[in-house]
Amino acid sequence: MDNSIKRVRAAVRFVKNGSSRLAKFKKLAEEENVETNAFLKLDVCTRWNSTYLMLNTAIMYEKVFVRYEEEDPAYTIELCGDKGLGIPVEYDWENAKKMAEFLGHFYDITLRVSSTLSVTANEFFHEIGEIQVLLRDWADSEDLLRQAMAKRMKDKYDKYWGSWHENENEFANEVRGKGRAKEKENMNLLIFVATALDPRYKLSSYTKLVILEMFGEEKGQKVWDAVNECFYALFEEYRNIYAPSDSLPNEVDEEPTQKRRGSLMRSVIAKKMKVGSASMGTTKSEIDKYLSEDNENDSKKFDILTWWKVNESRLPILARIARDVLAIPISTVASESVFSMDWLRRSTPINVDEDAEEIAKLEEELVVEYNAEKAAAKEGCKGSGKAQSSVSITKPSCSAVCVD
Repeated sequence: MDNSIKRVRAAVRFVKNGSSRLAKFKKLAEEENVETNAFLKLDVCTRWNSTYLMLNTAIMYEKVFVRYEEEDPAYTIELCGDKGLGIPVEYDWENAKKMAEFLGHFYDITLRVSSTLSVTANEFFHEIGEIQVLLRDWADSEDLLRQAMAKRMKDKYDKYWGSWHENENEFANEVRGKGRAKEKENMNLLIFVATALDPRYKLSSYTKLVILEMFGEEKGQKVWDAVNECFYALFEEYRNIYAPSDSLPNEVDEEPTQKRRGSLMRSVIAKKMKVGSASMGTTKSEIDKYLSEDNENDSKKFDILTWWKVNESRLPILARIARDVLAIPISTVASESVFSMDWLRRSTPINVDEDAEEIAKLEEELVVEYNAEKAAAKEGCKGSGKAQSSVSITKPSCSAVCVD
């Protein structure tokens, strides 16, 4: 598949490497009625997500590339030269479609787990299950390429998510953060706890079936038991810290001087009932109440933070756990991108994906302007102002290519 991707990349690079080529390509796209607002993107070959974006847009213009081969002889000459791998043919486009389809799932998952404007902790459990199903389907495919890819990725998947090692006090170690031997490390149980704190799923049959699907019947049952034990243990720790004292306040007698006769027994029993109710603890009255209630509808409009805010007075201890656990970002991508994108800072936030078309237009304009400056320089228009302009043009053009 590597050569197929390289041929598509070379074709995209050729078209984007000149304003006249871009104009001709766009004209052919209009003639072929290509209905898309996305345009060609050149990838950074070491970044799979940019390769996906390149392939995803390039395959939309497959028939335009076929037409372009007929319209521009230089296209075939350059790509089929001594250093070229040739022009992309039908076989290459099929491989490009397979790769784009496969990478598309991971691209979407990456966007969801690296979101900065919504809670991600409660969604990660489902994303892991998504990958499990995807790899299983590809492993069962009749396509040898898909089988080979799925096998290598399944080995990596099992290393991080698919194995379960039994350890004593597993749930306690997870809750208290105690270290364990690296080779026996399991998936962080807070991933499951975050799902249990989602009122749409909780510790429901759905959650259990997903765990059994991920780990198999035998290990899956042990994982399910560990998740339940961890959830209750975590609740108990929070209850011990935040639950109100079991001691009852001194009651004010409504009739301090004239105690009603015949009410002594009722008073004694009432006090015992209150003490008994308090001694039963918050565990049964809050966590069991939460788990026994019907799950919320699984809707895209569901706001988990709003739900816990509304129900905080009813489930105060669980709300505290939710506040801590749901605040955990699943991915470090967002924080790392702050440093790698510093050079793009400006007065308003920039979204590279959304502004790709604008950046492409800017690149075209810079190339045209730069060529004009060079032509003027050759005619004798050599001044410090011109030289300064030439330098300032080449740098943004390089930046535009990097962004694109």
